[in-house]
Amino acid sequence: MSAAPMRIVLTCLPYYSHLVPVVVPVAHALRRAGHTATVATAPAMAAELARHGVEHLPLPNVRTLEELLADPAFLTGPGMPGAEGEGAEETARAREDPGPLTKAFAGPMAGTFARDLIAAAADWRPDVIVRECNEFGGYLAAERLGLPRAVLDIAPYSCAHLPFLRNTLNKQLDELGLAPSDDPWEPNAGLLAAVVPAAWYPERLRVSSLRSYRPNPAAPQGFPVHAEQPMVLAGLGTVAHTVVPEAPRLLAAMVAALGELPCNGVVSLGPALQTWSGPRPANVRLVSFAPQREILGRAALFLSHGGFGSVHEAVQAGTPMVNLPLFADQPDNARRVTELGLGLHVDPAAATPEALADAAGRVLADGGFRRRAAELARQSREAPGFDVLAADLAALA
Repeated sequence: MSAAPMRIVLTCLPYYSHLVPVVVPVAHALRRAGHTATVATAPAMAAELARHGVEHLPLPNVRTLEELLADPAFLTGPGMPGAEGEGAEETARAREDPGPLTKAFAGPMAGTFARDLIAAAADWRPDVIVRECNEFGGYLAAERLGLPRAVLDIAPYSCAHLPFLRNTLNKQLDELGLAPSDDPWEPNAGLLAAVVPAAWYPERLRVSSLRSYRPNPAAPQGFPVHAEQPMVLAGLGTVAHTVVPEAPRLLAAMVAALGELPCNGVVSLGPALQTWSGPRPANVRLVSFAPQREILGRAALFLSHGGFGSVHEAVQAGTPMVNLPLFADQPDNARRVTELGLGLHVDPAAATPEALADAAGRVLADGGFRRRAAELARQSREAPGFDVLAADLAALA
């Protein structure tokens, strides 16, 4: 650890899945080490940060996803919920390729984030800025303020979009009075802190500044478990309900598929639970929210959308997966899970109850998936913890 306490800003997009699994625990690790840490994000995240006991640096002009979707031009972009006339293949391609959401993160949203953070820094006076990899305002602000920076890699495959975003980010640098960068990888320069073992990364994504860390274990929340049959956890995360119109169909297929298997299923429906009219098999428990990390430690299978927050928690737990990748980095995550022999993936367009039950049944029946998942989990346990990450971040100043 550096000799003097540091003041460190963590920047994060205003989404639960970006904030709580990694950014919040890193903030706690920094505080345990004697540093002052704050999370810069939208005012809408104030209650969530307060619930976790983390200082909030509110950025008044940063919009949430719900606020972005209120913009008709954004809502009707390719792959977005309001797009008209798209076929299934066009929608899937638009969601996987860098699209309106990615451009917004690196374009106007990043510029707004950066200007708010630069203004707030005049009073808060950070020594280091650490951004989660999907949030680019922290990169822009660090460049403008001349501060050291690092990246929390909560979505490793998102960096594949950096060449596509170079001109978008350079425009924001220009608007801040900064010179453009010819290096598309510049936003990830410096420490790249991974939350999975290096083996997860294909060779093309393994940079010299990459270092893996072990997230802290989940605190037990007393979720009741019935042990007569293998437990299977299922869900689509916290964002799909907002941006994927077919989410209700996919959730219904998940529930029905688990109803056909000899398992104890737990399906997290999010807000859909309030109006659920789909299947209710006797062996499947429907909940609005499940303590994912706690349950994964006891689950035999995780059926999900393949978001990296879900994938890295399954990796830590040694839980095999079946993924239904929907957008952004999820198709890449799902392919990597399959390549490493940690599970299978199903095309969402073909995700019938029968197809999902078949894939889940194959993974449950083949012990090779669990052995390979257990080996990657062992590598994760052997990585240094977030307290070491806190020391590494403070040493950047």
